[in-house]
Amino acid sequence: MENIRNPVIHTLRTKQSNNKQYDFRQIVLGGKALELKLIPLFLLRPHEGVDLKILEELVKSIKADGALKKAIAVERGTRIILDGHHRVKALELIGCSKAPCLLMDYSSPQIMVFSWSGDRELSKDLVIRAGCCGELLPPKTTKHMVRLNEHLTHISDIEPEVNIPIAAL
Repeated sequence: MENIRNPVIHTLRTKQSNNKQYDFRQIVLGGKALELKLIPLFLLRPHEGVDLKILEELVKSIKADGALKKAIAVERGTRIILDGHHRVKALELIGCSKAPCLLMDYSSPQIMVFSWSGDRELSKDLVIRAGCCGELLPPKTTKHMVRLNEHLTHISDIEPEVNIPIAAL
């Protein structure tokens, strides 16, 4: 498996509806490609709520930057948001219709879920139930971690920087 500090990255071109092209990166970790796709926001399913203070600051930051900097981690089959709830909600409030999403295989034993308070392991079923039923967990309940080279790292460490202008979203 490649080191998280030196993952294999391939540049892909994805055509947007306004005929502009933006670079997307395909990350290959452990020999498996993680797919990056633009997905309509209405298809994404949260599993936890958002903190309104964090959301307000993030909306200001994204507007000031004029771009979304990082992709959203999403479970491939159910489109449940694993990491990036505040970014998705901020994009909705700004008036965007889609988000760049890193599609993850949630059945992978490399993905683990912990609580932010106490680092106890949580069940992936809890996340799936909350996302499918719409009974959201409180903000910052889950901390998704990825096992890379026998070390755990937060899932945000593998979410690629995309720097897509909000006008394109």
